[in-house]
Amino acid sequence: MDSQKIGFHIAKVSKAERTRRFIFLLVILGFISGCSSSGTPYTYVRKNHDQPAVKKVAVLSFYNNTKITGASKIVTGAFIANLIKTRKFKVEFSGNIKSFLVSERIIVRTGIDLNTIKLAGKRLGVDAVIIGRVEEFIGIEKKKRSVIPVVSISSRMVDARTGKILWMAQYRRTGDDYIKVLDFGKVRSVGELTRKMVLEMIETIP
Repeated sequence: MDSQKIGFHIAKVSKAERTRRFIFLLVILGFISGCSSSGTPYTYVRKNHDQPAVKKVAVLSFYNNTKITGASKIVTGAFIANLIKTRKFKVEFSGNIKSFLVSERIIVRTGIDLNTIKLAGKRLGVDAVIIGRVEEFIGIEKKKRSVIPVVSISSRMVDARTGKILWMAQYRRTGDDYIKVLDFGKVRSVGELTRKMVLEMIETIP
């Protein structure tokens, strides 16, 4: 694993401390993986997280780990729209984020390093950066109306000053998860399912 990726390396610490953090992270990642496979939502909030200190965030395009073209655009768009709607934070314009990434020749894939997070904080004037991955995105094909939509997303919010993970979540939902009585409440669109699920995730951010 690349020790420079966010979540794996935060600051210069002792070897014993790095080992302790690494083991702790492995436990968390293992737990997230277990939650993902079982469909049980997982949320982590950093202890003593000072929410008022985070007033403005930048949401980077979610990494598309599926074979569905456009999954990242749909999920990222839904996440930003719902984040703005909740008014939890001010959200940096996507155009400014793209300009920053292009000017610095940064390619966002499965993660970005701490220096990039800090640089984004300074250049964009944000307190935290939100990144994520789309793990599953089933049901976008119009010809397959009978297919039950499935969406799986992982996301995390990183402090742009310290590099510490302030919040992270792993959610997996199907269209049947919202059924209340008989078929009432069943979600038949992957787009609608995405919007419902990301709102659930965002509501767990303190």
